[in-house]
Amino acid sequence: MPRYDDVARLFREQATAGATQFVPNPATPDEIAAAEREIGAPLPESFRRFQLEFGECDRGPLEIYSVRAVEPPAMNIVSRNLDARTELYPRLPQHLIAFSDNGGGDYYCFDTRARVADECPVVWWDHEDDEDQTPQPVVPSFLDWLQRELEEIAREEKGSRLDQIGYVAQHILRGWLRGGKGE
Repeated sequence: MPRYDDVARLFREQATAGATQFVPNPATPDEIAAAEREIGAPLPESFRRFQLEFGECDRGPLEIYSVRAVEPPAMNIVSRNLDARTELYPRLPQHLIAFSDNGGGDYYCFDTRARVADECPVVWWDHEDDEDQTPQPVVPSFLDWLQRELEEIAREEKGSRLDQIGYVAQHILRGWLRGGKGE
């Protein structure tokens, strides 16, 4: 998967660009297999590979659930999905596997009913809708989702840097104009 390597490199660059130290905690094949058994479906290949390389990504650029037993338990893919299927409303259907959220109760999920080869499309589960909702398609795979999210982070970071340059340039220009007017 050469594309996976490119996206993983982008993830690593984003993770190490922050002020906090990024320390991946890779999952083992046994942890992945145990999570798949408990969830009741195989995880997409690109997500498995991500777990084997990064696992628990405390302080990473994105909050992605881990197959490892982690703190807080809400970041564990098994406990999050079992909760969403039994305790929360609307209940998450069995064919969806939540792997990330927006912090407000909505989930990015793998749609296991639409599996192609060893990948699942990513869909959006809206907690404000009912259980009969048709989740909104997002992208064809976890790798597409990861790349899209990382590129969005990079655009936001670039924008904030350009804003800072703009403020500095305005300050210099104001000083120059004041100096030119004898102020």
